[in-house]
Amino acid sequence: MEINEKELKSAVDLKSVIGLKSVVPDTPENLNICKQYCGTCPSLPFSPNPYLFCARGCSSANVEKKGCNCTGCPIYKKYRLGSLYFCETGKAEERRE
Repeated sequence: MEINEKELKSAVDLKSVIGLKSVVPDTPENLNICKQYCGTCPSLPFSPNPYLFCARGCSSANVEKKGCNCTGCPIYKKYRLGSLYFCETGKAEERRE
């Protein structure tokens, strides 16, 4: 089955229409919660910047996977996130049902 360029563009547009482009709001409240978890992450050998990777995107620094604190974070639970290492993979785009 071949997908032409028009169909591919429609699929990409559909993703943004159904709300998968931003799951976690970038708010001061979420940032303060995040600082308690990202700041002690064993995979980040540096002070996290920008913090709140699940809302803002991945780190520009290299991440060495040594464990992930995300599952203990209230933001992770509140927004039913399903993946890990947002510092490496970027913004959360989907929720678990």
